[in-house]
Amino acid sequence: MATTTTPPAGPEAKQAAEGAPRPGLWQGRAAILIGVVLLGIGLRHAVTGLSPLLGDVRAALGIDTAGATFIGMLPTLCFGAAGFLAPMVVRKIGAESTALLAVVLAAAGTLARPYVGSASVFMVLSVVALVGMGLGNVVGAPLVKKYFPDRQAVMVTTFALLMQAGATLPAMTAIPVANAFGWQASLASWGLLSLVAVVPWAMQLLALRRAPPAAAPAAGAAAPAVHKLGLAQLATSPVAVGTALFYAMASLNIYAMLAWLPTMLQQHLGVDRNAAGVAFSVYTFMTLPMAFVTPLIANKLKNPMPLAVLLAAAGPLGYLLMIFGVGPAWFMTLVAGLAGGAFPMAIAMFNLRTRTPAGSAAIGGFAMGIGYLAGTLGPLLGGWRYAVTGSWAAALWVYAASVVPMAIGGLMMAKPGRYLEDKFA
Repeated sequence: MATTTTPPAGPEAKQAAEGAPRPGLWQGRAAILIGVVLLGIGLRHAVTGLSPLLGDVRAALGIDTAGATFIGMLPTLCFGAAGFLAPMVVRKIGAESTALLAVVLAAAGTLARPYVGSASVFMVLSVVALVGMGLGNVVGAPLVKKYFPDRQAVMVTTFALLMQAGATLPAMTAIPVANAFGWQASLASWGLLSLVAVVPWAMQLLALRRAPPAAAPAAGAAAPAVHKLGLAQLATSPVAVGTALFYAMASLNIYAMLAWLPTMLQQHLGVDRNAAGVAFSVYTFMTLPMAFVTPLIANKLKNPMPLAVLLAAAGPLGYLLMIFGVGPAWFMTLVAGLAGGAFPMAIAMFNLRTRTPAGSAAIGGFAMGIGYLAGTLGPLLGGWRYAVTGSWAAALWVYAASVVPMAIGGLMMAKPGRYLEDKFA
């Protein structure tokens, strides 16, 4: 995809030149702001809302162990596939229509799947919901770049924080809602959020269609003309390859820890179930503060490369503490949990290392496509190492070694002055 090398002159640059104040956050973009908020918080409920209720689902639909394993692999497989698909969808129908499609699919799959009587149909509807959420994963950053160029740090931080909250809250509410209304209502309940999200995106599309052609890019100046950035071009870009490598190693580690961390703590360190549960809660909780601070810091730094390396090293440092039994279990997982800033760091880079919304969508889809497929391998890799050696230390050493490719990817991704589109100008 060829593009000009001059960044688009958005409101921030224009106002700086004219000495004018920035527009209000809601000014001319209320529907987009509400839409981005609802999109962000609705990108994980089909995953985390199911896990506590999987036993009920298996009993009701007669799903065996193989089927349950397949369901467990669906999120990363669907997110990865949707990551590769999303840039093409954005090019074809636009970012706003892609966001609408994402929330429609998420709502339809989530609301319908609890009420079917077939395991295979349940899995198909799960794929529908997860593909919608995978499209939403990618389209958030380019929408922020297009409509909030004057507040990218705040909006990317908000989007990343909402993604993490949208993963935590459904898991917390699943059992209480199931106890009160039944597992089907609990599993479907968060789909209502995605259904509500249809409204602002539909309103925005209507507004764009009614507006004069020159006024369509409402929140910023017209972007330079762009052409296709395919996988062949992205694979030759240091920015794209570095971002994909960084995201892939982060995904591999996070999903491995979500699958095996409590087991590792109990079997390798000998901690009891309650202590392992507390330590695991610390690990998962750390995603929230890291999602809040990481994009803000990344946007402030002239050179974010050291931050990328620190995030790459955090998880492996926590693993080394586990291998050698240094400190209490909660402290080990707190250190490892600092790596939760890697995902929001990469999302921030989607915009900081591109010049156009189309470039942001392209690099986001490329990184997430590769990243989530790597996430599928994370739990399998740890389980295989344990099966071969009989020791969780062997698996932890493999995960600790990921610091090398992840740090290399971070350096390639975050290098100052490097933009995705420039190579193809």
